[in-house]
Amino acid sequence: MFLDVETTGLDSSKDRVIEVFLLSVHKDGQVEQYETLINPERPIPEVITEMTGLTDVDVAHAPTESQVAKKIREFIGWDTPVAHNLPFDLRFLNAMFQRNGLLELSGAGIDTLAISRELFPRLAIFPEGGGSHRLSNLMYHFGLEKAHANAHRAKDDVLLLVEVYRHLQASERGELLYSPLVTHGCPTCKSAMYVEREGNQRVLVCKTEPSCAAKFVV
Repeated sequence: MFLDVETTGLDSSKDRVIEVFLLSVHKDGQVEQYETLINPERPIPEVITEMTGLTDVDVAHAPTESQVAKKIREFIGWDTPVAHNLPFDLRFLNAMFQRNGLLELSGAGIDTLAISRELFPRLAIFPEGGGSHRLSNLMYHFGLEKAHANAHRAKDDVLLLVEVYRHLQASERGELLYSPLVTHGCPTCKSAMYVEREGNQRVLVCKTEPSCAAKFVV
């Protein structure tokens, strides 16, 4: 069960979910999805609007969590959740379920953020990647930006998540190989590297420049 939630903030006890997208992929290849906007019954902060594009107007006529919490819980059922930074999504979903008297999800699941950190301890950072293990940064490393570069909403993130998960699985199997400079950071100071373009070349520059002047063409 691939999932993503957009929220009004970072505190699951005070903030609320404003969008949910769930994608269930069955063993027989059947795919089911559930998506909904949720009226948080409070203003959406400007910083969240800047990140997601969602405004108070967008959710004004959306159902409240009390109207959709049961549907969301039933759709997830006993499936294993997969998410990027899974604990975050589970905190918000479980807070919603608890407020509505529904069975909470266990902490079990697959966290692609944790997998990325294990496989690529100091993954090089692309200019638009946002951070070493951000979903957007993995998108660039796996060459998925043409199809997913404009992903901001829950559905966009889940569709990207599916592809990133497949590439992480391939990396675990040794089917995708990367230079240690890309995955393990600067050999001089152990910091992550920044990916830069110089003409037709891709160059890795140490994050701690100028104190560390390490620079490599990859």
